[in-house]
Amino acid sequence: MLREALTRLFATRISWAWVLFEPVFHVAYLLVLYSAVRVRSVGNLDTPVWIMVGIQTFFLFRKTADHVAGAPADNSALFAYRQVKPVDTLVARGLLEGASWLVITLLLIAFLALWGHPFVPQFPLAMMGACAAMWLLGVAFGMVVSACTTLMRETRQLLSIVLRPLYMISGVMFPLGSLPADWRGVLMLNPLAHGVELVRMGLSDNYQAVPETDAGYLFAWVLGLLLLGLALQLRLSHKVGAR
Repeated sequence: MLREALTRLFATRISWAWVLFEPVFHVAYLLVLYSAVRVRSVGNLDTPVWIMVGIQTFFLFRKTADHVAGAPADNSALFAYRQVKPVDTLVARGLLEGASWLVITLLLIAFLALWGHPFVPQFPLAMMGACAAMWLLGVAFGMVVSACTTLMRETRQLLSIVLRPLYMISGVMFPLGSLPADWRGVLMLNPLAHGVELVRMGLSDNYQAVPETDAGYLFAWVLGLLLLGLALQLRLSHKVGAR
């Protein structure tokens, strides 16, 4: 983890700054957008808090999945040591991304509080449980992609293509509850939408969540992908370590 942290944060002079700047940029431009149309609250939540929670919840999955998927290829030199296994790099990357996300989220919460938008969740344990599920989903998805990359090198590129539209249809930028029931039913097949809604539900019992939100559906995806990812890593470990 220490090696990964040094590489991630200090590879260039501005590496550490970009880690913080990216989520701040996304929150800022959405705030400008909602301010332009004068929307002060979304689903009975303060708009800045609603935006920050949605973006950070999605980034928890996206960044974890992306960095875990590339861990074996980026650390292939370490496999010269017999005690280092490909799965070790996956776990280290996942833990590092989770820790980085937590620090950045706390900084954003502090910024919002100084700006006059306090972050006081009514159900912190439920919120942390939903965040843990999104992190595990990112780790599991990254494991699957990492293993599949050994069979088809273009899989990592396909991951970035898939994740871009998910940002638009996971309820990060606009409330899915405002859509017709037919459209909403289709979009809620996406487990990330359930995760984003569950984290927001932890903020207040007055939050108007999407009626189709189901914690069981999200955890079923987590369990299924985690088992699949571990099975693929076990089955293809010799190929992953040989890259």
